[in-house]
Amino acid sequence: MKKAAFFILLGVFALTACKNTNDTSSNDGGYTINAEISKASKASLAILTYKQNDSIISDSVAVEQGKFRFQGQVKHTTEATIRLRHGDSFPEQEWQADSFHFFIENSTITLTATDSIKDANIMGSIATHEAQEIDARTTPLTNEIIALYDRMDGRSKEDRLITYDTIQKYVDSIRTVTHEFILAHPNSYVALQRFQRHEMPKDFDPTEAEKNFNALFDEELQQTELGKSIAEKIRIAKKSQIGKEALDFSQETPEGESFNLSSLRGKYVLVDFWASWCKPCRAENPFVVKAYNKYKDENFEIVGVSLDASKESWVAAIEKDGLPWVHVSDLKYWKNEVALQYGISSVPANVLIDPDGIIIDKNLRGEALTEKLGVIFPN
Repeated sequence: MKKAAFFILLGVFALTACKNTNDTSSNDGGYTINAEISKASKASLAILTYKQNDSIISDSVAVEQGKFRFQGQVKHTTEATIRLRHGDSFPEQEWQADSFHFFIENSTITLTATDSIKDANIMGSIATHEAQEIDARTTPLTNEIIALYDRMDGRSKEDRLITYDTIQKYVDSIRTVTHEFILAHPNSYVALQRFQRHEMPKDFDPTEAEKNFNALFDEELQQTELGKSIAEKIRIAKKSQIGKEALDFSQETPEGESFNLSSLRGKYVLVDFWASWCKPCRAENPFVVKAYNKYKDENFEIVGVSLDASKESWVAAIEKDGLPWVHVSDLKYWKNEVALQYGISSVPANVLIDPDGIIIDKNLRGEALTEKLGVIFPN
């Protein structure tokens, strides 16, 4: 229903905001998007959407003789989408059937295509060309990682360890390539976007990230919505970095009982962030089970914090993977309050806490958890 309402609103906007594409007036200081779809349907309509601060901006124009133009002004470079409606009637699914994603900025941008805008060529958008440049280098590496995860099911523990090592090498390569791109494109919105995505992984150093953030990006970029979210992520990370006291929390178990982290004060505790729908989490679970079974009779406990939205899926995964420790969730998916409190933006992730409630390690994957506990609980 929300989706339908969104499209109805766009339709109303189209009736009140369509423009004359033959207008050749200049747009000094703003953006002008000139597009030519040489074989576009006679009755096509183009819809432009992008986000500025907390608002979604939408505009629409009729496509006349395969051409249309948008004009306006953005406060800062941001991601945008143009969708093309074809034909004499416009069923709802047509709104998303033909779309082109790019970065909009205050410049003259030219799009050319034949019958479909999704394959358009773009000129005049520096940010879009920057994104294409870095994507050309990182997408093949990302595809290899996805393929490796897809082949994990049914493999032995030894094969999984080898696969993890290979995946990590690809991850490291992506970070290296991206870091080089960021350094070569200071004060670029695309570099800011990739800074958040690759320079601030779950185990990032917030002090180092803050230094680089301030050095690489000017005040204008820092005040964009993306810039503010990065600053907030750094602020939260500072509160949950190694050496800090773990933030207490309270959430419900599958049985509906309230559980407080502070109730385990005096024990070593692993707070494990995961979800039933997360393949890497499920692949990681056997390693966590191994560590738990080996040290459960020591002064050690695990609290699993699930980022699930479905209680049924959450409980089923606990049973299937044989996870016999404490489990909690508020079933708010990525808005899980504990995950937000700890700045968790990807799973699996974990935090190891000592008996005094101090964070002593983070993101122990594979055999690293058992090895760490082996140091804490020597034979």
